[in-house]
Amino acid sequence: MDTVVRLEGESLAGYAARAASTYSKHRKFEERKARGQFFTPETVATFMATLVDIRQPEIKVLDPGAGTGVLIAALCDVMKSRYLDNLKIVIDAYENDLNLLPLLETVLQECQREMRSCGYEVEYHIHAQDFILHNAKYFSPSTVPLWNKEKDTEYDVVIANPPYYKISKQSPYAGAMRKLIYGQPNIYALFMALAINLLRGGGEGIFITPRSFCSGLYYRNFREWFLANAAIDSVHLFESRKDVFDQDGVLQENIILKITKGTIQKRTISISVSRDRSFGDLRRLNASAQDVIYRRDAEVFIRIPSSSLDADILRIVDRWTNTLSDLGCRVSTGPVVPFRARRHLRKTVNGLEEIPLLWMHNIQGWDVVWPLSKNGKEASIALNERSKSLVVPVDNYVLIKRFSAKEQKRRLYAGVLLRASLERYEYVGIENHVNYIHRPNGSLSEPEAFGIAAVLNTTLVDRYFRILNGNTQVNATDLRNMPFPSLEEIREIGTMVQRYRPRIGYKLDQIVGKILGWDPELIQRLNSSKGCYEQD
Repeated sequence: MDTVVRLEGESLAGYAARAASTYSKHRKFEERKARGQFFTPETVATFMATLVDIRQPEIKVLDPGAGTGVLIAALCDVMKSRYLDNLKIVIDAYENDLNLLPLLETVLQECQREMRSCGYEVEYHIHAQDFILHNAKYFSPSTVPLWNKEKDTEYDVVIANPPYYKISKQSPYAGAMRKLIYGQPNIYALFMALAINLLRGGGEGIFITPRSFCSGLYYRNFREWFLANAAIDSVHLFESRKDVFDQDGVLQENIILKITKGTIQKRTISISVSRDRSFGDLRRLNASAQDVIYRRDAEVFIRIPSSSLDADILRIVDRWTNTLSDLGCRVSTGPVVPFRARRHLRKTVNGLEEIPLLWMHNIQGWDVVWPLSKNGKEASIALNERSKSLVVPVDNYVLIKRFSAKEQKRRLYAGVLLRASLERYEYVGIENHVNYIHRPNGSLSEPEAFGIAAVLNTTLVDRYFRILNGNTQVNATDLRNMPFPSLEEIREIGTMVQRYRPRIGYKLDQIVGKILGWDPELIQRLNSSKGCYEQD
């Protein structure tokens, strides 16, 4: 590929971003996706660079996945605009895609040339190596902060857009940082951890990553390590899930996170929000650190309230003292994985040897409707000795969709399966994209089932869940740790809901809110705010 020449008047970040765009056009998307290679847009890189506060004569900077150098270029743009005296920037840029190295070299040369013309010194080193495998020896698995004095250098600033792809337990990366691994996490979290470990005490880290590390079982070990080694200064949230890396068609809720290396967490954390990467409608909120960093029992989550309404919601839900376990309930994931159980699945039902199979589409408002065909999905599962482990007894359950579609504004969809609706069957199959709430040592009463479903279907709890979880996936771990009202209140709510069957939205919020003592003005705010709706 030919060298990309900088245009007259073009910013350093603009030049680097154009080099990345040119490179992307010459590389198949599948090749870049396999590397987790999604280049930072110019406006995002510039916003990230402005978050750097360190002002000292010499700054050591690390970019652990440099690409064409857009983050470093943006940092140079910002630094030269601050007119600092005798500034020297020492840069370590890691990039193991050999095809990118000529572009990275050209961009960093241009950064060096322009900074020198402004009276500043830039020294850069390009490391054509795998960042994690090359530096894993410096990583301490302890959750107790440990500044490794054997390191060749400690950085003042890390600015990073880490690669994004899942890794297995057999991966060499998992072996290098095994104490952070649980299940099948994403490599971006390992990049974050190792980069933070290479910062000096008081150093700053600015990252753009998916939001998925903030909750969920796979990132539990990482969150514990992260919060023991870094203090969160600010979080930027994009309302649009498709705009930030739209050139690659990435549908992911991304955040920009700024941290300081160390253990002293400030009392407030700056939250900013914009619709998209233009940052044209930037709003800011100073949130209590206790609202953001939420500990309950042995779990810790990072929640991102984006408005004063969100802060009010957190305080309401945090007053609830029960979990599903406290209520004698358990949440499980449907055991029928279609591609594994294919030989047992049937399109129709013939007699009692085949039993209902419930999918997400069977959840229709308050009800679980079966049979109900959609996209040719199987309606039943054969009942035999080999499939017995995949089915559950027919009982009263709350069924929750594990995923919401891209265009849907709600995250939580809960319906009630009543024993009476499938009374001719002894067992039922629940597909893997459905979570279900049940009582292991007994059965949910009908008011309990409707009460739990009602709480989950309220606008307030749906919004709470979005503050907690940026994914469209509703994972069982978050449901297990979510606070609930008392069982008596749940039964009272369930009785009212079963009697009146209110529409999910404002009418339901009124019923639940009256029983739980919500301010009517809060209910109005919930239903008039952007993103809230009433179900058809």
